[in-house]
Amino acid sequence: MKGRKMPPRAQIIRLARIASLLKKNSCPTAQNLLNEYREIELAEGKTIRAKYSLRTVYRDIDLLRSDFDCPVRFDRRQKIYYLEDPQWEFNCPANLSESVMLALILGGRIAEEVFPNPVRARITKSVDELLKGNSPEFLEKTLIRSLKVFAEGGVAENASVFSTVFEAWQTHRRLRILYDDQTGGVMEREVDPHVLFLYQHEWRIKAFCRLRNAPRTFVINRIRNAAMLKETFAPDRAIIDSVTLDSIVSYAKLHGVKIRLTGDAVKFAKANRMHSGQKLKKTVGGWLFLIPEVPAEVVVPWILSQKGQAVPLEPPELIERVRSSAQSVLDSLA
Repeated sequence: MKGRKMPPRAQIIRLARIASLLKKNSCPTAQNLLNEYREIELAEGKTIRAKYSLRTVYRDIDLLRSDFDCPVRFDRRQKIYYLEDPQWEFNCPANLSESVMLALILGGRIAEEVFPNPVRARITKSVDELLKGNSPEFLEKTLIRSLKVFAEGGVAENASVFSTVFEAWQTHRRLRILYDDQTGGVMEREVDPHVLFLYQHEWRIKAFCRLRNAPRTFVINRIRNAAMLKETFAPDRAIIDSVTLDSIVSYAKLHGVKIRLTGDAVKFAKANRMHSGQKLKKTVGGWLFLIPEVPAEVVVPWILSQKGQAVPLEPPELIERVRSSAQSVLDSLA
């Protein structure tokens, strides 16, 4: 802070929430932030304060700018806030509650397993900075280390490429990439990385492709080289919101999938979310796994992994794809 009195704890928590959303590239609106304030009050077990209003949000944003050198900017067209410099850190020791410190520690432990280096180290350092001056005495060091997180994170074959892509996503910078199209060719493209996400153990970006003049998804491990350009872009809410469980991959989808489950396959079906509308229905002698739509590239390997406890019933194309894949494995063993 710039030599001023420390804000009250309640305001510090609000400022930390704003900083967290900005650092995560969430692009909140003023109304989003006001809703976050109400969530904080509920989490703290308090009655929602009627005095919280959009003016409270504006005052907090101004305080971040003036006293914490926060490079927060407002996009008037989309009415969202974003960081002009995502490297900025909100370093402000405060009397954080145990629940807040626990959330920071758990988030850091999960990040250690999910993100590859050097991004992992940067996140861990940021958590350490936030906890500086707030020693979590309620958690013994041995207890912290006894929390084991075996997350199925995405492996980055080229750490420098991942780091460049990550920074471009953070700073809203255009990328020039050399991309393996899996046909033996490598194509140069210029893309604006709007979304960074992990799916099926692989890190990906949803970006606006200047070559195709449309949004496209790119697997980071298939990017052979990446360089940030000087051009910047404004986050596109439509592209960001387009990345959902039901639309992550662009494969053609099978519709009306029905699978008979027995044994442990039921448990694994409950743990695997292939579509937001999937259902399990109890029947005589087993269960039916009903999926509105799903790519064959996702569901066929899952069925084969269940060792006969997941039997496809519909559609006929799914049955044929499973039969063909199983036969290929048998032929390779002959």
